[in-house]
Amino acid sequence: MRDTYLDTSKAVLIFLVVFGHFLERMIGWENPINHTLLATIYVVHMPAFIFISGLLYKDKNWFKNIIFFIALYLPFQILFPAFEALWTGKFQLSWNIFVRPYWILWYLMGMMVWTLLTHFLIKTKFPVIIAIAMALCVGLSPWNNYQYSIGRIFVFFPFFMLGCCYGRAIIQFIQQRRSGSIIGLCIIFGIIAVVDLTQINQFWLYGSLSYTQLQVSNLDGTLIRMGCLLLSSLGIFAILSLAQRMGQRFIQLGRNTLAVYLLHGFIVIFITRFWQFNFHISIQILICLIFSIISCWILQHNIFDKVLRKLSLWLMLPTEKLWHK
Repeated sequence: MRDTYLDTSKAVLIFLVVFGHFLERMIGWENPINHTLLATIYVVHMPAFIFISGLLYKDKNWFKNIIFFIALYLPFQILFPAFEALWTGKFQLSWNIFVRPYWILWYLMGMMVWTLLTHFLIKTKFPVIIAIAMALCVGLSPWNNYQYSIGRIFVFFPFFMLGCCYGRAIIQFIQQRRSGSIIGLCIIFGIIAVVDLTQINQFWLYGSLSYTQLQVSNLDGTLIRMGCLLLSSLGIFAILSLAQRMGQRFIQLGRNTLAVYLLHGFIVIFITRFWQFNFHISIQILICLIFSIISCWILQHNIFDKVLRKLSLWLMLPTEKLWHK
């Protein structure tokens, strides 16, 4: 039986993903109000989404899941640049196109690496501590953390491992707290205050650059990253606490998050190519909200998820004997 609470939580998070991408592409980070709104969303949405992904991890399916994500990553890594090329006219198919995940596709690359690492790390005594060490140490690396999405993959890895090792216990703890929603709301307001006061560089929230690239010392970078990890951890608690109050609403959206995640990118690209804002910031945000609601409502339908499952068969079927062993 599916966990409807998790489906509701995933629905909230995938909506925040879509809303955040519309805000980012259509308004940007320059406006202080939108910066605060975007930063609050980015502190919470992907860490919580990855936490739930880790919670749902099943070690017996680890190899099959890696193949599944490869089967989606490769075609979409061609489809997105090809779709962009309809306007730019620039598209060159080469092997290099596969080594740098296109925009939102870093999550698929992340799922491959997280699944592989988790398969081995859960056999150790301190998998979460090891994951945190990886997240802090990747910023010390001399190479470009944006390449291959290595920065994001390792910075967000602790949330996947936390969900895998302690997710059920954390969910149970949240569900047993009567005042959880009030605490969650206070945490959200606290996060808003922090990001508004600091106007934090969005690349800290992306997790995509090294400390050198962010132009801070290794010590300062490590401390800032630790702060970001802590803030996001609190955000996970907050968003999962607030999701309790939503009952069983939006379950279908929560069940089809992968389709919404992958396909909303085409809608965002298409709309931002033709729509230019010239309104007050509150109207701009409202328009982004409306576009997000419409996109989620359309893409939540089962047909889109079925299409993705069918698409993955090009690699799943030929490798079936490998992951059935």
